[in-house]
Amino acid sequence: MGWYKLIHIAGGVLFIGNIVVTGVWMFMARRTNDPRIISFASDMVDWLDLVFTGPGVFLILISGVVLATPWGGIRGASWISAAVALFVFSGVVWVAFLLPSQRRLVRLAHEAVASGSALSREYHALLRKWFFWGAVATVSPIASLVLMITKPTLW
Repeated sequence: MGWYKLIHIAGGVLFIGNIVVTGVWMFMARRTNDPRIISFASDMVDWLDLVFTGPGVFLILISGVVLATPWGGIRGASWISAAVALFVFSGVVWVAFLLPSQRRLVRLAHEAVASGSALSREYHALLRKWFFWGAVATVSPIASLVLMITKPTLW
């Protein structure tokens, strides 16, 4: 089980680390109000999700199933069930809203750079929504991490 725990922790570091850094990266880029910097940051967010967030999720899922087995599986202990629910909720938000929004933000930023214009109102409105749902999708796995560390009896 030691290797699975190491894989699980490494996946968590990749996943949570990247989703936190992604928000900071976009926030700092936005502060410049420079479409070129924001376009670059948007590209990097997409690339970093592919390179770090995705593999982190994969490592968490595979090792998590194995690690939950001695506890009776993912429904065997309340803290595992709650942690999985929070993780799944974060994933749903990520897939349903954040990824499509990121793709649109990238396109809008590229259009602004190509035309030499400022970022559109649509871009700024979508980015505000992206920040909100990104915060929701970040708090959920952090809460999941807390549950995995503290292992409380919830019900």
